Amino acid sequence: MRKRHGVVGMLSILLAFSSIPAQTLSLLTDAEYRYLVNEISGDIAYEHIRYFTLFHRPRGGTEGLMRVAEYTERKAREYGLEDVKLIKQPYPLEAWSVRRAELWMIEPEWERLADFLQAHVHLADNSRSADVRAELIDVGAGLQESDYAGKDVRGKIVLAYGSLDRVMEEAVWKRGALGIVYYPDPSATEYPLNSINFPDQIRWVRIPLRSPDGKEGTFAFSLSLRQGLALRRRLAQGSVKVHARIEAEVLPEKWQVMVEGFIRGTEIADQDVVLTAHLQEEKFSANDDASGCAGLLEIARALTKLIHEGKLRRPRRNIRFWWVTEISSERQYFADHPDEPKRMLVNINLDMIGANQGQDLLRVQNITRVPFSRSHFLTDVAERVIEFVVAANTSHLAQFQAGSPVPYPKPILAHLGTRHRYAAQMIPFHNNTDHMTFNEAPIGVPGITFTNWPDNYIHTTDDDLWNIDRTQLQRNTFAAAAIAYFIASLDAERGRLLATEVYTRALERLAFDERLAFELIWQEPDKAFAFGRARNQIRQAGWRERTALESLLRPVPEVRGLVEHFKAMLAEREAQALSNLERSYTVITGQARVPTLALSPKEEELARKIPVLAAGPAEFLERRNRVRNVEGLHPLMAFEVLNFIDGSRSVLDIYNAVDAEARRAGAHYYGTVTPERV
Repeated sequence: MRKRHGVVGMLSILLAFSSIPAQTLSLLTDAEYRYLVNEISGDIAYEHIRYFTLFHRPRGGTEGLMRVAEYTERKAREYGLEDVKLIKQPYPLEAWSVRRAELWMIEPEWERLADFLQAHVHLADNSRSADVRAELIDVGAGLQESDYAGKDVRGKIVLAYGSLDRVMEEAVWKRGALGIVYYPDPSATEYPLNSINFPDQIRWVRIPLRSPDGKEGTFAFSLSLRQGLALRRRLAQGSVKVHARIEAEVLPEKWQVMVEGFIRGTEIADQDVVLTAHLQEEKFSANDDASGCAGLLEIARALTKLIHEGKLRRPRRNIRFWWVTEISSERQYFADHPDEPKRMLVNINLDMIGANQGQDLLRVQNITRVPFSRSHFLTDVAERVIEFVVAANTSHLAQFQAGSPVPYPKPILAHLGTRHRYAAQMIPFHNNTDHMTFNEAPIGVPGITFTNWPDNYIHTTDDDLWNIDRTQLQRNTFAAAAIAYFIASLDAERGRLLATEVYTRALERLAFDERLAFELIWQEPDKAFAFGRARNQIRQAGWRERTALESLLRPVPEVRGLVEHFKAMLAEREAQALSNLERSYTVITGQARVPTLALSPKEEELARKIPVLAAGPAEFLERRNRVRNVEGLHPLMAFEVLNFIDGSRSVLDIYNAVDAEARRAGAHYYGTVTPERV
């Protein structure tokens, strides 16, 4: 009993230590925090965004992409990064480029409808060259037979609001239309809070270059909702004739580009902290992702300056900066350098970090946790930093009553930015940006991303400079820099601090999984099934948290004793949770004993199957498109199914792991998982 009391007392101290993120950021010294928070500037980062938004850079092979890459390379050198280079890579898609595109109404009157020089996104990506005058025909959505009833669209241009690839199939390939004038679906359009620009928003869209059976695509222009509805009204009154003129080409050389630079560490060359952001997007894209690229440049400038001035110690590990062509650059790089992931410790991706949250009150800065397949201390470092920045930049009545003269406890405010609070949160992982390429099966480097969502301005003309808040840009850049610098500087002392952080947060997470287990017993009609899933939830949580602790041993093996101690305590906590579940089951259900669980024939079959990774990054790059979606299985859980393959887990083990991960986030987030789908 005395031994147990001692453990409880130790836990109380540790939990108290872990519960004060609002007051201090204990991962950094006071001096490190002060230098970082004062040096990093959202105003300086914003100036890079000005340059990026001068260029249309929708994909590899475009002049605009090379221009922003060359600018980034020049600035990285100017700021003092080491081993800076611009890397030109092969590109998997056609290098489409456009010089000119205009759409005019010529009858019943002369009026400009769209012009590439006016707004580059007026022309859909992959549009072919054309110079045609034709009647415009309203086909509504343009997706089904009824939309074309009584209408001859051959040799004409259609006005439609449906999915462009489907309209291309129905109007152009099936019925001989020359091209498409697109506008957003009026019934599916939601106005952001506080927005007066939404009806005039022009969306960045694309059409297929060719059909699956080889038919050539034509062209499409993108109009705003207001323009589209005005054209519909005009067509209801009589015929309209338009003139479409486009000069575009598919270039013979298919290339993409990335820029790399380093802050070299003092001791360790095979545990790089990799920071990423992507260079390519349409001309506007101030937030997605000029903000992330600008944030990386500002981190590079601030850290190199502080290190050269002697205010910050040079980190022990390399901090590697990658400005990339989104997703495809990393996959190509790993295919070309299959051993490089072994030299990387973590990835921190910046994608949409400058959103003015006052423009749309739904906007939140999300920061992902690592997926369970990559369980790692990175999540806990990020969580601690984000909690601190949120608390430091949120106003409370008690603070006002105490007579504080500043709006927030420890404000981070850009000189020319807003004074909005920092609306940010940690969330379960998602994909669709560059950190995905680090987490996925052949690579296995834990990665997180900063990604603003929801966002009603993304991929439209509204994602422009007026939508960027220098203050939020500064806060997110500081947070990413703090995470990166702390991990790159990890030593034995910081490792002991971090082990405590990971352990105490593990206790909080285990308590949540235990609650889920109890809820399953209460809510599931099949109590035997519920008991099996509830027990699995607790066991998977225990594995996840011990794995996160073990991840510390690569960068700081000196803390092995403390890590093993905490792992043993977590094992005791897991055993206690399982015992609580068994004792409570009989009370909740009124049954005399817990069910005896045996594997079904199907589960026995799955337990005998142990998949292995049969190839590496190069083969993955070549063949990944052969992987098909499984109906009823969330794509992110399919992603995790592949990630959990390690040559030792059976298919049943993988099902158990993914089932627990999906349940923890909720059916609304990851859906539900079944053995058959796995």
